[in-house]
Amino acid sequence: SKEEYRKSIHRLQQFLEGGKKALLSEMREEMETAARQLRFEDAARLRDEIALLETLDQRGDLAKHVQPEVFPIDPKRGLAGLQKVLRLAVRPRIVEGIDVAHTAGTETVAALVQFIDGLPFKPGYRRFRIKTVEGVDDCASIREVVLRRFRRAGEEGQLLPDVLLIDGGKGQLSAALSAIESLAIKPPKVVSLAKREEELFVPDAEEPIRLSRNSFALRLLQYVRDEAHRFAQHYHHTLRRRTTLGE
Repeated sequence: SKEEYRKSIHRLQQFLEGGKKALLSEMREEMETAARQLRFEDAARLRDEIALLETLDQRGDLAKHVQPEVFPIDPKRGLAGLQKVLRLAVRPRIVEGIDVAHTAGTETVAALVQFIDGLPFKPGYRRFRIKTVEGVDDCASIREVVLRRFRRAGEEGQLLPDVLLIDGGKGQLSAALSAIESLAIKPPKVVSLAKREEELFVPDAEEPIRLSRNSFALRLLQYVRDEAHRFAQHYHHTLRRRTTLGE
């Protein structure tokens, strides 16, 4: 539910701000209360969230924390490379990616994926049905999604990413920047990655950055971009199937 999602994001924010011990103690008490009241689904959900948070500070260290997914990069090197390429003051922890999917402008949707310490964080994934755009207009769709995501984040005090990656080129980047500039929030570093030549577009730069194909930063960005693409396509195909079958 939306309330559970907001609570999960609040807990993640508390964890990242250094309140791990108190947070886990509070969650264990809540889990035990749910079990005593026979709310077993709530207890199981809390158990899973506790397990996730207990290992979250080890994410990105492949020598200590092996994930079930297959990772194409070393997350720590990817984040270090990203910090250098984007000239960030500190190493980023949260990277989000956005992509749009449609078929000739129909059933247009978008997806947002969230990575923490270089690895996917599935509770942070979101799906969007585009509401204000008709026909094929990826830039307008990107603008709508960024507005919706960050307006809600500002209203609810949600955790903001350090880097926001848009799938696309200069036009898509401009659309995302336009949306964020219209909101009273502290903006993340917004960049876009174009598929054909894997060019990285950054604000206030006339020419894109062309990273080495072996760059750890590029591999991380590709991973985020491709995961956003996969998630958006899956949602789009699900909606098309429902429409076709009349579900």
